[in-house]
Amino acid sequence: MNQDNLEDIMRDCCKERNDEHCKDKKDDCLCRVLDCVCKKGVTGPTGPTGPTGPTGATGRQGVTGPTGATGAQGITGPTGATGATGVTGPTGATGPQGITGPTGATGATGPAGEDATTFNSYAMVHDETNSTVSHNQPILFQNTNISNKISYNPATGDFTISEEGIYIIHWWINVRHTDSDHSTCEPRTLGVELHQFWPSDVLIAHSSTHNKLTCCDTGTISGNAIFAALPGASYRLINTSGIDISLVPNDLYSAAVSITRIV
Repeated sequence: MNQDNLEDIMRDCCKERNDEHCKDKKDDCLCRVLDCVCKKGVTGPTGPTGPTGPTGATGRQGVTGPTGATGAQGITGPTGATGATGVTGPTGATGPQGITGPTGATGATGPAGEDATTFNSYAMVHDETNSTVSHNQPILFQNTNISNKISYNPATGDFTISEEGIYIIHWWINVRHTDSDHSTCEPRTLGVELHQFWPSDVLIAHSSTHNKLTCCDTGTISGNAIFAALPGASYRLINTSGIDISLVPNDLYSAAVSITRIV
């Protein structure tokens, strides 16, 4: 059987098959083959996908396209923290000294200053007693330590200043509440005031104990003041506690005062 005969047989079989071709037993096997070829069976299921083949070579890079338009500028971000100060550079060389300018005119001589000896006005006094001082009466200091141009009278408690000027005064007094005549013995703040006594009564400063004291309690009154003194004026410290007080020696002194001219 040549190729032409096979094609004729297959064409004939693909039509309505003629049984006469299979009468001859020797053609029975061929007929069966042709019968199977001419009959189209149901398509079988798809077989599993074969393994992926190797990646092919990368193709040539295409031509770069034109640059797009510039986009809108974004919002500026916050300013960052200031960096640390850098190391100071080395000091440059000193430049040449400039030419000395002409000497200016001599100024007028000022007025002569006050003689320094006029500022040596001072005094310091103290007391060592446990004497009683009535209300509104001056404190009497019995001992004068030193004085110059400021006199002190222990009988009246007056400091008399001979030169006009600005003075500073310091005082401290150890005192005891002695109002034993009142049964209640009410706690009191004990006080002392500095007064100008002559030529007129002028309150200058006030000081008192830090806490209220009951009968027989002891406290310290301390104070200071800067005041303008008239020539010949007198000054005294007065008990303004509202009751009698007693001076109380502390080791040795019960009170002390110092006055010095500063202007």
